[in-house]
Amino acid sequence: MKRQPKVSVERIGLDELGRDLKDIVFVDARSATALARNPAEVPGAIHVPIKALDAAVKKLPHRRPLVTYCT
Repeated sequence: MKRQPKVSVERIGLDELGRDLKDIVFVDARSATALARNPAEVPGAIHVPIKALDAAVKKLPHRRPLVTYCT
């Protein structure tokens, strides 16, 4: 049986990460509409709309911490 990854969810600000940001995979979970309204993003972030996140989670990197963000 395949082991499920350890998942921890908490809401934090970017200044609270307290780690080297290049070690983190950022996932922009905004909808296409929200992204069009405010196209600013974290450099290198992967865009996966929140509605598609469940289907995409298996394809995201699992060896580095994942941080999702939206508006």
